[in-house]
Amino acid sequence: MLIDVHCHANLYLVLDEIIKEAEKAGVQKIISVGMSFNSLERILEISNSFDTIYPALGIHPEEVKMNENIENQLETVITIIKKNKDNICAIGEIGLDHHFIKEKKFYPLQKTIFEQMLSLAQELELPVNLHTKGAEKIIFDILPSYKIPNINIHWYSGPEDLLKIGIDRGYYFSITPAINYSPAVKKTVLKVDKELLLLESDGPVKYSGKTGAPSMIRVVLNTISQIKNINSKDLELQIEENTKKIFSKIF
Repeated sequence: MLIDVHCHANLYLVLDEIIKEAEKAGVQKIISVGMSFNSLERILEISNSFDTIYPALGIHPEEVKMNENIENQLETVITIIKKNKDNICAIGEIGLDHHFIKEKKFYPLQKTIFEQMLSLAQELELPVNLHTKGAEKIIFDILPSYKIPNINIHWYSGPEDLLKIGIDRGYYFSITPAINYSPAVKKTVLKVDKELLLLESDGPVKYSGKTGAPSMIRVVLNTISQIKNINSKDLELQIEENTKKIFSKIF
């Protein structure tokens, strides 16, 4: 069984077709992660409509730039998450972004929201799905202050020394279709043991102009298999077991 642990299913115009393609590729479960205040209810709605979709709720670091009201809406976000704590499988997508968000004036609010989301994950005993772009060291310095059941680093492309710290701490790393062209993603795959690898599409993000979709993680699996010289079926079983450990509520 293949599981896409990080997808923005609410952003597809024709989700039915995306799910059908995924099922044809052997993808049986898709975790749909939240990004914005406005996306949370939609994610819960589609998870109720499709058996394949499992909700994770959180606020993406880019929301501080995209939504000038997010600070005032944060209490409502926390209320929504707590209300649905039995239905969601993780807190995410959360984190910090100092790469795509260049304006430093946004960084304090990013950190405030991130820490509140971590506190919530600790309180609800839920794993987290993390965005770390350009702020890997800050995030890795913050994480030990919280007792989080499990941590997944989504699309890691940061420094190798921090990658080693994450591996030593037992963090999971979900791999995207960017593995087919990104040296940083390939390095992550080479360094991370198979016991800590997960699969994700991050759809509908584009890869070399092609819209990302959960069906693509079959190709990601096969590419990892080749890079690490592991039988693809054995690797699929291992990654399924990894996913059961971190996102147990979807099984």
